[in-house]
Amino acid sequence: MADGFGDVVVVLPGLIGSVLTKDGKPLWGTSPGALWGTVVGQNLERLRLTGEDNGDEDLGDGIVAAGLVPNPEIIPRLWKQGGYSRLGVDLVSRLGLTRGENYFEFPYDWRRDNRVSARKLARVAPQWLAKWKASSGNENAKIVLVSHSMGGLVGRYFMECLEGWKIVRTMVSFGTPYRGAGNAVDFLCNGFTWKVGPVSAFDGTDALRSFDSAYQLLPVYPFVEHGGTELARISEIALPHLDAARVLKAKAFHDEMQGAPKSNGGIPAYAAAGMSIRPVVGTNQPTKQSATLKDEVLIPMQAYEGEDLGGDGTVPRISAIPIGDNGASAAYFATSHSALQSVPAALDHLRGVMTGIGIDLDRFRSGHAGGGRIGLSLQDAYPADEPVLLEATASEYTQFLSGTVQRLDAPAEPEGFVLRPRDDTYRVELALSPGLYRASVTGKGLEAVEDIFLVLGPGEGA
Repeated sequence: MADGFGDVVVVLPGLIGSVLTKDGKPLWGTSPGALWGTVVGQNLERLRLTGEDNGDEDLGDGIVAAGLVPNPEIIPRLWKQGGYSRLGVDLVSRLGLTRGENYFEFPYDWRRDNRVSARKLARVAPQWLAKWKASSGNENAKIVLVSHSMGGLVGRYFMECLEGWKIVRTMVSFGTPYRGAGNAVDFLCNGFTWKVGPVSAFDGTDALRSFDSAYQLLPVYPFVEHGGTELARISEIALPHLDAARVLKAKAFHDEMQGAPKSNGGIPAYAAAGMSIRPVVGTNQPTKQSATLKDEVLIPMQAYEGEDLGGDGTVPRISAIPIGDNGASAAYFATSHSALQSVPAALDHLRGVMTGIGIDLDRFRSGHAGGGRIGLSLQDAYPADEPVLLEATASEYTQFLSGTVQRLDAPAEPEGFVLRPRDDTYRVELALSPGLYRASVTGKGLEAVEDIFLVLGPGEGA
């Protein structure tokens, strides 16, 4: 294997983070202050999507994602990012990466459904990895994703829903709005007019409301207070100027990502792959975390149920943690969304994560005979109309335990499952038909344990 970093690093930019051109001419993000081209030249309106996104990689409108925005860029009040040149230079120099070999940047059309971008990533990433394996001789190489903002949604959809887990080792996400962002619902409901003093510079409302990606940035957690009741999810109530069908379509995107890990948990290779997400979270900045609906006007609030939980100024703190993650692996930096992927302290953290990927911590275990222990708790028999609850404890903490269950009284192949921790106990519920079963549970550095049990049909236990 060639000297240097053994994996392929792919950078995924966020919303407004890719240069967009039309018929070879720049529309967005090619130079510092390019926003004035949007304001004066109405380029944002030229980016407006017409009709429903057909899901094709090429819409046929002549607009192409030509590269990552190297310089700081901003859509006032909505979104901003600090450019990606510093991030790229830092990754290449610190890790000894080579552009076009084991370092790639992945621009995408940030106006569109993030599924489209994820499918494109699923097409090109395996090609990059195969070429690197051949040239480096490292057959164990995988993909490491470094994502900023909405790029983390593209990355996670690829990992969980498009079998990216087979080739991805980890993803470090900087300020990804896994649970959505208040800015998105603000401009979709209230419009997006940028004013300089008393003069209105331009109105980009129609363009931004046409972007499927904007709907996929809507908060998915209870967000809106209305009528003095408990907070409601955006998909549960009518809000001004929101297209209800597109809200549900965006919800389906998040539901698909949220449900995929549970479905994938039945695949033994998924657990064995050990894929992980390492979120980087911005804090201590005024951030829209909820809203109240009064007289059909949505009013954003920089607090959640009266408590300021903070964020990076764009993405609430709680949103930057992946759904299903308890936040134990998160790193926190008191900085803004636009600087999160390039502030020196966060870059130092990123380097620590990246250089630690190849370290096998099992080599540094405390000595004890026979490896770590698992305690498996299950009943001798379960009724078929109730889920089979398997519980286990481990002598050493691990992110999950994996196992198989096999029916013994009829020909059947073992089925895999994953036990996730809750407090100090690992749990999983299985739906099984009547019969005799063997369950086996193991974990990295832990000895396997197994036991048998019955699932009884109606009347069998009487």
